[in-house]
Amino acid sequence: MGEAIFVGTIIPLFFLAIILKGEQRLLILFFTWGLIAFAISLTLNNALVRHFQINTQQLSTIWAPIIEEFTKALPLGYFLFKSEKKIPIVYFGIAAGIGFSIQENYVYLLGHMHESGSPVPFIITRSVTTCLIHGTTTGIVGFGLSIARQLNGIIWPLLFGLYTVAVTIHALYNLYIYSSYQSIGLFMPLFLYLIGFAVLNIKEDKGREKD
Repeated sequence: MGEAIFVGTIIPLFFLAIILKGEQRLLILFFTWGLIAFAISLTLNNALVRHFQINTQQLSTIWAPIIEEFTKALPLGYFLFKSEKKIPIVYFGIAAGIGFSIQENYVYLLGHMHESGSPVPFIITRSVTTCLIHGTTTGIVGFGLSIARQLNGIIWPLLFGLYTVAVTIHALYNLYIYSSYQSIGLFMPLFLYLIGFAVLNIKEDKGREKD
């Protein structure tokens, strides 16, 4: 069933991408990549558990953040070869992260289908926690890449540092959400999202003033 949902989602998105142009097409393609990134990450995570006897806690707090943040952010490397400096890379990172989280929600929903009660509260909770974490962490990498391009700085060390930040935030979220400090994990994504929203608005306002 999970494979059917994946195929049934990704094919219409590709048809949509064909008729769109410019940044709109690119945004949909990054969102679509998020779905693919989840499938890749799930395969790798399962392989680690199967072949290296990694337990659930080790997977969620160490290996899954490393794998998932890498696969989500991978296509952001496309912008390293673009000469235009003012591309809003952060939004493409967020799109990939949100696409990843939606596919992940499908899998979790299928896993809870036979439980009593409505699954709607469960999905709403995930949509304002895990979805925001995935979107925000990939957005952080995209934001840093856009800054590095504008400053003509040393990109690779900065990218590695931002990737490390994304992995750390992801790992902390997983650690909190499965501990007695679950309330911190629940509010952490929304807090980070609001901070990011404010920073992007300030940056856009300054950009308009310069223009």
